[in-house]
Amino acid sequence: MIATHNRCDELRLTLASLREQDWPNIEVLVVDDASKDGTSEMVRREFPEVELVTFELNRGSVAARNEILRRAKGEIIFGLDDDSRFIEPDAIRRVIQRMGDEPDLGIVAFQPIGPEHPERMTSEGRLKGEWHCSSFAACGVAIRREMLADTGELSDFFFHMYEEPDLVLRAWDRGFRVLQWNEIVVYHAFTPVGRNEQRNHRRHARNEACSTVMRYPILLVLPVLLVKLASQFRYACRRGLSWVVREPLIWWDVFRRLPLALRHRAPVKTAAVKTVLALNRRRVADPLEARELGTQSWFEVFRR
Repeated sequence: MIATHNRCDELRLTLASLREQDWPNIEVLVVDDASKDGTSEMVRREFPEVELVTFELNRGSVAARNEILRRAKGEIIFGLDDDSRFIEPDAIRRVIQRMGDEPDLGIVAFQPIGPEHPERMTSEGRLKGEWHCSSFAACGVAIRREMLADTGELSDFFFHMYEEPDLVLRAWDRGFRVLQWNEIVVYHAFTPVGRNEQRNHRRHARNEACSTVMRYPILLVLPVLLVKLASQFRYACRRGLSWVVREPLIWWDVFRRLPLALRHRAPVKTAAVKTVLALNRRRVADPLEARELGTQSWFEVFRR
């Protein structure tokens, strides 16, 4: 599952790397989200085995991934960014085997290395072990298709950013585990093409607030919404005045989208909220311990 927009050269490297995987039956689906750099032509010419969908208008990475999720035939759907790729040829095989052995694993996140995490470029500096988590990075993930029948697909109207933790919350609510497995590594080039930190912050903060309205039990919506918006404002303060003065635009975005968020409201159980909040604060590797997080008191949830 690869959504792409104006990163033709990086996508070429990513698609070439998939030919090196030792799993014999890989379906590669790419959505070209209205690229203007010849991306679709390159894919058709150099990678005829790829199933390509081209959007005429830019609809965002979330809509692109949903298009792929609807088309995918495999039981396990691997997600890569157009500038990320596996570094070991047996990665797909190992993940498929593990998810086959553990049917309650709904999502497995991989360890990204590269310019964004330069300390992980050597084996000594990489993260070790595994732990259950409250989010994942779309640059390296495996998703069980069966789980999506229970959780629903990604939230299209987010356009870009925060679709991952929104899906994870629903996964825990439906009884599926979400695991960060650091033995599976992807190199993420983190190309600057199309990246704008301030714009991504605005989308992330807006969508996080909308997700709170959509997913949290009604008595938790207002207090959690205020805490999350305050946290995003503190982050903007650390980035400087130019970020702070734009923060009210996020609040306006949230207000404008409230009717849409309310129409999509499908609250999860309080236990799922407790689970993800606890996993934000500590690493839990044991599956039974992870499942018990939802039964804890609020005091235990927020302890470190």
